[in-house]
Amino acid sequence: MTQSLELPVQEFCLDWTLTGDDGGRVGVTLSGQVALLDNNRFYKIDGVVYVTEGDADIRAVGNPCLSVRRNGVEKTGRQWGWEMCSARKRLAALNTMEGYFVRTGYWAPADRAIQLSLCAEAGWSRRKSYSPTVTVRMVD
Repeated sequence: MTQSLELPVQEFCLDWTLTGDDGGRVGVTLSGQVALLDNNRFYKIDGVVYVTEGDADIRAVGNPCLSVRRNGVEKTGRQWGWEMCSARKRLAALNTMEGYFVRTGYWAPADRAIQLSLCAEAGWSRRKSYSPTVTVRMVD
């Protein structure tokens, strides 16, 4: 795979608020960009996750582990299936330092968009909750 960046490059941003049982609220942002490489044969996601507000309420929302997941959408509407594309980080750790991630993969001729969302795993049971998705349209 070559490292030459080619158009299109699309930016994305997703804001999500985690709420606790006793009223605690923590805002988290996922932002970055998606680029197509090597004559649209590969995609590359560069992103960052960070806490934007409510750092005093991290324990009130359970200090979950956050990770980023991705999905692809083809021309027919068929989807690849959700896959994790970043390491899990505790919300308290994201409060002190942003969580950067990079994901690359194959981009088929039928692919049109990439969907991204956040996953929060809380408690011993690793109960999962998911943020709304952001769709990054790469090809018309």
